[in-house]
Amino acid sequence: MEAADDGERRAGGPPGGVMTRTQPGPRSSAFLARTLRTIDAQLEATLPRVVGKRGAPFDGTSAAELRRGQVDAEGVHDMRVAIRRLRTLLRLARPVYGRFHSDAVRVSFARLQQATGDLRDEEALEETLGELGVKHPAFDAWQERRRGREKALRAAVIRRIRTGQLRRPRAMLHALVVLPVDPENDEPLTTFARRSIARACKDVEAHREVPPEDVQAMHDLRIAYKKLRYAAEFFAEALPPELAAMAEMAARFQKRLGEIHDVDMALAAIRRSRSLEPEARQLVLAALENARARKVRKYKGELAPPQIVRGADSLISTASVSER
Repeated sequence: MEAADDGERRAGGPPGGVMTRTQPGPRSSAFLARTLRTIDAQLEATLPRVVGKRGAPFDGTSAAELRRGQVDAEGVHDMRVAIRRLRTLLRLARPVYGRFHSDAVRVSFARLQQATGDLRDEEALEETLGELGVKHPAFDAWQERRRGREKALRAAVIRRIRTGQLRRPRAMLHALVVLPVDPENDEPLTTFARRSIARACKDVEAHREVPPEDVQAMHDLRIAYKKLRYAAEFFAEALPPELAAMAEMAARFQKRLGEIHDVDMALAAIRRSRSLEPEARQLVLAALENARARKVRKYKGELAPPQIVRGADSLISTASVSER
């Protein structure tokens, strides 16, 4: 019998060696371009909510605009999420677009992401401290002074958007998704999706066994779960249900670890503060340590057995290089 042409393969053991033609599935480049455009559109939709009403003067503070109803308080949050999703998917897209070009676009978004991240950290600090229930005049005064920083950070983010600091990153993104990719790098979507999940699972497993008192290691584990969550969410349509379902598990542990991280950041902020009276500082630190212990117990109580993450290997390994 003659050798099969490209695009053909033998069916597994049919009578007479019947040849079947492999149907070309969607390619990873087409999926990435479509998904990046979708997230970019979501990012664009947040801009009117962030900058306020058209033509509204920017007075350098966010509080006044918020009172006038010109700025949607959730708009900055949604913009931050959209930028984070873009940068995460661009990292996953390195094998297709190339590391140099993917990272060039990622870096162009980095400054604004840092600004929105600083604001998010300040918001999380206020929320974390507010949950403690500590009552002390010096602490109340310290929190009031600290709120000025949150307002300044929010104003800085709004100023960046109004002065056009998203134009260049978005233009670079638009250019990236229309450029042709090397056919050798353009895997079938199912193969690319499973490889992405495999890398994310490996990262989680590498950080999984960390002592809760290791603040940096717990932070790294949170980031690993976040990458796994996004990978499973992005590629859900190309994954078997067992792998797509990992998004829910990863999101749960990302949230639990995020709660611990917020307390760790609050502990660091209180320890660094020179303006908080010693008596109030000790009260707040003790309350934060108790809160961290509770959140660690909750995290440990929900821990999935290691084989749940490791068990994905058998599903991931079914992605065949021959699909290229």
